[in-house]
Amino acid sequence: MSYAILRTKKLKSFGALARSARHTFREQPTPNSDPAMRGRNRTVGAHGTGSLLQAMKIRLPDKRRRDAVLCIEYLITASPEAFMRHGGHLDDLGSGYFSDALTWLKKRHGAENVVSSTVHLDESTPHLVAYVVPRTKDGRLSCRDFLGGVAKLRKMQDEFHAACGSRRGLERGVIGSKAKHGDVAAFYTVMKAAGAAPALGIKDYAAAAFGKKTKLWREAENIAKANTLCAARELQIRKAIRSRCRTLQSMAKNLRSKQQIAAHQEVEHQMKEFDLEQRSNALALRERDIQLAQNNILALEVERDTLARRLELLENRGATVQQTHHRACTYENLPSLG
Repeated sequence: MSYAILRTKKLKSFGALARSARHTFREQPTPNSDPAMRGRNRTVGAHGTGSLLQAMKIRLPDKRRRDAVLCIEYLITASPEAFMRHGGHLDDLGSGYFSDALTWLKKRHGAENVVSSTVHLDESTPHLVAYVVPRTKDGRLSCRDFLGGVAKLRKMQDEFHAACGSRRGLERGVIGSKAKHGDVAAFYTVMKAAGAAPALGIKDYAAAAFGKKTKLWREAENIAKANTLCAARELQIRKAIRSRCRTLQSMAKNLRSKQQIAAHQEVEHQMKEFDLEQRSNALALRERDIQLAQNNILALEVERDTLARRLELLENRGATVQQTHHRACTYENLPSLG
């Protein structure tokens, strides 16, 4: 049985946030991660400790309590056996499980308050780590509004399972469960209650102490021997099954690895196509701007030629008027015939 897992951690200082972020962004040695798989990790939002701290400071109010929770760190995953790499049905990205979880976080806290989220695929079990500013709809910094009290935590688990876990065939943990490993005495008590072992009394133990075996004692011995033989045979069967499973899992793992590589390549190809389309659109806009500029230049040249012609006409008209005035003066200065 596989379970949806949601855990929270309160970070009350920038130092605590930085320590967590350096692990999340692999800015420090991380022995439990595979360096060869590190390139497959996926981050949305702030991509480093510095940018995360800066984004957090922008979202935090200027006035706050000294002991206020600055950030809620969410860890979202599922039982290891739920993932394909451990024989389950979910791929490394949870077959949409992590995407639904991020959508649920944004709806719960507001998209602007989910500062960064990272899916780690370089560890044995894929998981999502998200950093959230606990600001309410009215702008208050209040972690209590989200994680305050057992009732709110229980409601949070219910809502998360309904929105994300149940859709992927994951179970919700037993509400209020206090299950613990049973000790030997408790186990024997259960065996007697189930009728799998006889209830030995004081007389039976006393007889055994003197080397005599009562009927109930012999029955208990026979049951113990039978259980031992069954357990040994079951162990052999389990070993054989595990050996076959390891072979099949190895073959399936190689196939899934190839499928995941192909899926990642397809995503990268789509991203490149999108980038090419964006560049093509930008180039088209630049060509349109150049065309508009050329049209403006042509219009200005036409206007310049028009003004030049008008200036030429005005200059010609001025010359004609001057010549006419000169001729008139010359005529007036001629001797009169009278």
